[in-house]
Amino acid sequence: MFSTKKGRAVSLGVLLLLDIISVVLSITLAFKLRFGVFRDLPQFYQEHMVFYILLIVLAALMSNIIVHCYSAVWRYFGYKDFLRQLGSCLLTTVFIVLVDNFIGLMLPFELFLLIPLFMLLFMTLARFSPRIWRVFCSRPKKRDLQREGIRTLIYGAGEAGNYLLSNLNTKEYADVFPVGFVDDDESLWGREIGAVKVLGGRVRLEAILREAEVQEVIVAIPTASWEFLKDICQTCRKYQVEVKRYGTLEDVTMEDFRRAPIRQIHFEDLLRRDSITLNMAIVDLFVRGKTVLVTGGVGSIGSEICLQALRFGAQKVLVFDINENGLFDIKNELDSAGESGRFEVLLGSVRDRSRLREVFEEFAPQVVFHAAAHKHVPMMEGNPKEAVKNNVLGTINVANEAILHQVEKCILISTDKAVNPTNIMGATKRIAEIAVQTMNCAGETEFAAVRFGNVLGSNGSVVPFFTKQIEKGGPVTVTHPEMKRYFMTIPEAVQLVLEAGAMAVGGEIFVLDMGEPIYIYDLACDLIRLHGLEPDRDIPIQITGLRPGEKLFEEISLAEEDTTKTPNNKIFINKPMEHDVRQVSLQIRELSDAVQKNEMDRMFQLIRELVPTFRHDGASSKEEDSK
Repeated sequence: MFSTKKGRAVSLGVLLLLDIISVVLSITLAFKLRFGVFRDLPQFYQEHMVFYILLIVLAALMSNIIVHCYSAVWRYFGYKDFLRQLGSCLLTTVFIVLVDNFIGLMLPFELFLLIPLFMLLFMTLARFSPRIWRVFCSRPKKRDLQREGIRTLIYGAGEAGNYLLSNLNTKEYADVFPVGFVDDDESLWGREIGAVKVLGGRVRLEAILREAEVQEVIVAIPTASWEFLKDICQTCRKYQVEVKRYGTLEDVTMEDFRRAPIRQIHFEDLLRRDSITLNMAIVDLFVRGKTVLVTGGVGSIGSEICLQALRFGAQKVLVFDINENGLFDIKNELDSAGESGRFEVLLGSVRDRSRLREVFEEFAPQVVFHAAAHKHVPMMEGNPKEAVKNNVLGTINVANEAILHQVEKCILISTDKAVNPTNIMGATKRIAEIAVQTMNCAGETEFAAVRFGNVLGSNGSVVPFFTKQIEKGGPVTVTHPEMKRYFMTIPEAVQLVLEAGAMAVGGEIFVLDMGEPIYIYDLACDLIRLHGLEPDRDIPIQITGLRPGEKLFEEISLAEEDTTKTPNNKIFINKPMEHDVRQVSLQIRELSDAVQKNEMDRMFQLIRELVPTFRHDGASSKEEDSK
């Protein structure tokens, strides 16, 4: 996650001190070599030595700042950082020469060569010192096949694999025993890297897993494709070998894989489409320095919005949720990440307008992301009133407070189930969209909605549900073999939300190009194979039939919505549809009244009037039958 501010400040302070010492040492040695090690310096230079030191120290530090020598992580100093340091020393030399020509420092020509040379040497040694210390302190692990520890195979003997091995040889990973490398470059086979042998390539992977009794494989190839990862996972699962990953394509892009964590392979790594990378430059301007309120802030989407808003420099993030345990967890997470003072956890419900007003009055948020909602389709079919209370009336409460307190922008998190809904959850989210569109002209606040499909890894999503079924031995239950859904990862969804907020001018519904939809049956088969098993042989797949309110396919836009592109070709805008503001307002007031009076038939009738495309029999729900 985040590095602590205190840790960064201490590290920078130590490095600055070492750089100053390096410059003073360089000047001293250069003068001694030029005028004689055992001879006194000429009187002129002795008198001006303090001036020379102050001038060159200032020049060196300014040069380091200009070429970003302090932006890299100290303990991961590499050849690119060395080139920056070389550039800084050259820039320092140019500065000294210019000053000498301007005011006459009277420095001998040799010093213009010796001082930068020594500076490069000492500053480089200072930056290498953490790595040297780690090597000195870490005891090389004896390559004994009987050694205790997690027997780990590293897939990839390139630069990432080398950094990974260096990390595994530290005390932090004392319980990990690297037994070898696997790499598809035949020229490396049989060679040793850090006393660890390259045992072969992909063709020998199964034999290596058996012979070396491997317990864990770590893929150290940041550019590995989903096909490659899927193949490795399937092979390893046959031998009950866990697969992890070190470094991703995003890490390579950021030149950051050296500090990448070792993490589990997630299903989104194996998704049947390329990951979407959005241009987030405008988001920084949108969020930086502002107070951001996130309702539903401990949910899958809401919590990620909070984290990314902090990364983009929000002055304060308000995490608002009714989930007490979730608030406790996210507080601990943000505290441990060094973000204390930049966030507040606030317990409350969007149904409680008085509580919302307290929050708006105390913290005066400038941006609101409204993610609080009931989202489970079957659950809401059995509790339709609760869906209306939370998804419709809760949204209106948030919108009213945003207008009253002159919030700059309010972004509603919506769903593809709001398009031609066949369930109460989708219908209530569509009404929420209509509500914020009609309220867009009620004040200074700019309202917009963001509509997207299923999110991988979210609470209650299909992937963890299938995984639990597989771990229990099956069956895996699929409602229909032809059912398909759009999928996206949580970071992708949140990037869309943030960029949509930055682009919004009021009244839009933003939609992401999510690629091709995925058949749920195929997704189940992929998950079974990733566990080293075969569908319908080891794990049966059971077709259970569509549940109430489910559709085979979710559309992303209504036929009557005017869809246009944005400057980002992955984001589309459904322009505002015209609504009778007075009529919508009256219908929502009547809807609220019907809910309060428990008039279910009237409630469903009003929902159909607000959402003409809603197809639902409105039969007596479990909730109504229980009354």
